[in-house]
Amino acid sequence: VAGTVYAVDADRVQIVGFSFDGSVSDVQFRAGSTDSPDGGAGVVVPDEQGRATPLGVYDNRRIVLTLPTGTTLDSVTWIAVWGQNVSTGNIGHVAIPDGLVIPRPRNIGEFSRRQHQVRSGNVIITDAKTFHIPNLYYDGFGPDAFFWAGTTDRPSSRGFKVPDHRGSFDRRLPRYTGQTIDITLPGDVTVYDIKWLSMWCIRFTANFGEVFIPTDLNVPPYVGDITSPPQELGNCEELNDDFQVSWELQSGNLDLQLAGRVADGDYMAFGISGCADRTCMVGSDVTVAWFDIDTPRAVDYTLGAYSQVRDHCSGTSGVCPDDRVGGTDDNFDVTGTRINGITRIKYSRPINTGDTADKVIDPAQNMFISWAIGPINPSGLAAKHHTRAQGSVQLQFGRSPSYLCSMIDRDRGTPAPVTPWPANVINDDVTTFTVRIGPTGGRRGYEAITGQPGWGIAWWVNDLLIPELTLARGQNYTFIVEGGDDPSQPARYHPFYITDDPIGGFVQKTAAEKQVRFVTSCNKQVYLPRCSPAGRYCEYTSPGGDTSETSETFAEYYRTLNLTCESGRSARLSWTPDHNTPDLVYYQCYTHQYLGWKINVVDAGRNISSGMMGRLWS
Repeated sequence: VAGTVYAVDADRVQIVGFSFDGSVSDVQFRAGSTDSPDGGAGVVVPDEQGRATPLGVYDNRRIVLTLPTGTTLDSVTWIAVWGQNVSTGNIGHVAIPDGLVIPRPRNIGEFSRRQHQVRSGNVIITDAKTFHIPNLYYDGFGPDAFFWAGTTDRPSSRGFKVPDHRGSFDRRLPRYTGQTIDITLPGDVTVYDIKWLSMWCIRFTANFGEVFIPTDLNVPPYVGDITSPPQELGNCEELNDDFQVSWELQSGNLDLQLAGRVADGDYMAFGISGCADRTCMVGSDVTVAWFDIDTPRAVDYTLGAYSQVRDHCSGTSGVCPDDRVGGTDDNFDVTGTRINGITRIKYSRPINTGDTADKVIDPAQNMFISWAIGPINPSGLAAKHHTRAQGSVQLQFGRSPSYLCSMIDRDRGTPAPVTPWPANVINDDVTTFTVRIGPTGGRRGYEAITGQPGWGIAWWVNDLLIPELTLARGQNYTFIVEGGDDPSQPARYHPFYITDDPIGGFVQKTAAEKQVRFVTSCNKQVYLPRCSPAGRYCEYTSPGGDTSETSETFAEYYRTLNLTCESGRSARLSWTPDHNTPDLVYYQCYTHQYLGWKINVVDAGRNISSGMMGRLWS
């Protein structure tokens, strides 16, 4: 037996150069917490294929082992190649050093902002070869631009190309408009071999922006080229090409694993349908699972209505965590991994929690289920899904074990970048605004303009998606509001207000948060129609399905929409900004978050229109 063992993370080890001649039968990997493995204590560690079968012949292999659930490197003192025959015992082992520091991904900060509008979120070195770059922007105009790395003290021409997110050395960098990407160093190069990563123009020897590599790194080794199968539960069903659920019944509990190829910041939701005879979202009892940076979450939710939370989820309205509607979060033993672009989150729950917010799972019945994928908003709550169950889906949780899933394709990559529509602008010569509800425009619209996930709907002002307004102090403005005035339908109830809060949803604020926010003409403790008018409900919809991905221009997208209005009257808000009004405020929805956008407030007579352009289309 030979090989060198490296910690990958708290649950996995990599063995480099592993050899075993196979001359001894009934041999397995084993880990334990005794002083030595000679006593035969410990637990079986599945092999690199996730199997607990006897080992075969290995000749200078590089493999990754995943410790069984409930076992981590912090809890064991040795890992051994162990013969089950009492006369064989310990064939070879490695002792886990005292005080072992588990490698972890490292935050190295944002790209510097030098040229061509380069900027990003905090770059994470996820392992010895991989950079995770969130919210990346670059105008795409560099004639010979590439990712570039080197060993000099600062970025210079003495560097080398790093493949982009497409794996390309040859194509210059495309335009980035807020995408989250991963790039991998080429060949045998690791982050320990370089001092910086840059976006670099070779032809003009120009540095557009860089990050520097710390000298005190302790990141996981690169194992992205090694297949490391998940520990599988007995049953598995494919919900779509990118999403699977597996499960087992264990003594009154249901152990589940959600596995999906989901974007960074997206959740996977799965649970029991709100209807006994079909799949329907409203009334569903689901778990919303996602990675909160490096921490897996699996939160028990009630879908009381097709809308956001209101009033801190009091009552039964909205998409709410159970513990905000008088119930309890009944999920436990939450663990998760993100490997090769696939997110897996395991959790357990009782089949009968005793919580009135939860459905009772009957293992003998075919039960209708609900599922969805969508973004987690910055408040840590589920925003509107972008993918959901099509038709009705049933599962029998107590069936005989049947694993019906194939490997999720990890190589399909992230969606191709799209060009955002230019932000809409309405200048200070307009004094009347008609405000209605409409779609967000997906990646080209609300997300690109605000940098935040949308709820699936947004404010449309004068037929424009969240335009940026400019108003002058001392000038009176009229807002004609058609956002819905029936509180019993929370998904169609959107009172309008103006605030300095970029998020909105005033009724969701705490008492302290309400006190520090600028709000137009409002008593901040009670709802007053004069400060948050709603009016009849008018909505722009896409009868043939959303076309934002295929609409190159906003004008093209607008022509696919229909406007429908319910009977009733519009509401009006008359407002005159004054010297107490902040320079930047937002028009928002009083009951829901992330629907509105900016109002720039300027002094009367200031020439602010000359450098600004609104829409020009037919």
